[in-house]
Amino acid sequence: MRRRYMLLLPLLFIAVQSFSQHSSSPQRYSFTVYAEPQLSWFTPDSRELNSGGSGLAFNGGLNFDNFFAQNYAFSTGISINGMKGKLEFSEGGTFKGIDSTHTLQPGDVGEYRLQYINVPVGLKFKTIEVGYTRFYVHLGIDTYVNIKREVDLPGEKELDGSEAIEWYNLGYYIGGGIEYSIGGTTAIVAGLSYNNGFLDITSATDKKVTTGTVALRLGIMF
Repeated sequence: MRRRYMLLLPLLFIAVQSFSQHSSSPQRYSFTVYAEPQLSWFTPDSRELNSGGSGLAFNGGLNFDNFFAQNYAFSTGISINGMKGKLEFSEGGTFKGIDSTHTLQPGDVGEYRLQYINVPVGLKFKTIEVGYTRFYVHLGIDTYVNIKREVDLPGEKELDGSEAIEWYNLGYYIGGGIEYSIGGTTAIVAGLSYNNGFLDITSATDKKVTTGTVALRLGIMF
């Protein structure tokens, strides 16, 4: 268990160091509250599994930007990130729940509902302000800690997926958007981002499943 926590420590250390190095400078900070409706899916890398479809989910939280130059910032924050998707068991098999094991027939589909605490660490680049508008691009790493794992199988609903789904994930994000000033440092934010996980979210040793999302960001920056 301790080894698993070590996966998150380097990225969190980078975030703390980046902010502490510039905390005494006069550079500007910004704070954004946002909500993101998103389309999410799971991508299997195994002939025993197929993607069974995507799902609509929601991500919402806070974002902090620390500008080390006029238009360049270190970025981090925290959010509650929900993901939904389906996996088809093309060759059948078994699903191990927390209290029992379920037999799956070829073609059975499982619907997964996952929820993570996400701490992103990255960079943000902005254009100069033209009128009341700025454009931005951001990219970085997502660090996920799972707080909910539910699975629906044929004839079985809301199974606890703790035995089948890992408690952590890592991924990257890239996106961009627009900030429209409504007075002072306050602005309305809208953007689009792509997020892709690069760790296997399953606990199986013979299968690999990664996550993906496309999210629409709506928020207010202070």
